[in-house]
Amino acid sequence: MEESQRKDTRKTAKKIIKLAKKHPEWYTREEVKYAKLIRKRLKKNATSEIDNSDTQSRGDDGLRGEGEQPSQPRQPKRSWIAKVLYKARSLVGI
Repeated sequence: MEESQRKDTRKTAKKIIKLAKKHPEWYTREEVKYAKLIRKRLKKNATSEIDNSDTQSRGDDGLRGEGEQPSQPRQPKRSWIAKVLYKARSLVGI
């Protein structure tokens, strides 16, 4: 798809989505879903073409270093919250 045609199609999809928000009776849900699908797909195509060409031309420039992993793994929030609640409960004496 040509660049200008892709932009026009994407703009049209955006207009349909905006109008559907203002006037829900004008478009069906399926039409709005299709417009959103087109908008997302065209955006992904445009960014993936740019990203692929950029990384291929650059090659390995050594900018991405190997980071050190922390010595202890990070605790999930749920267990942290459970510990705090347990301490609070023991302090209150429930």
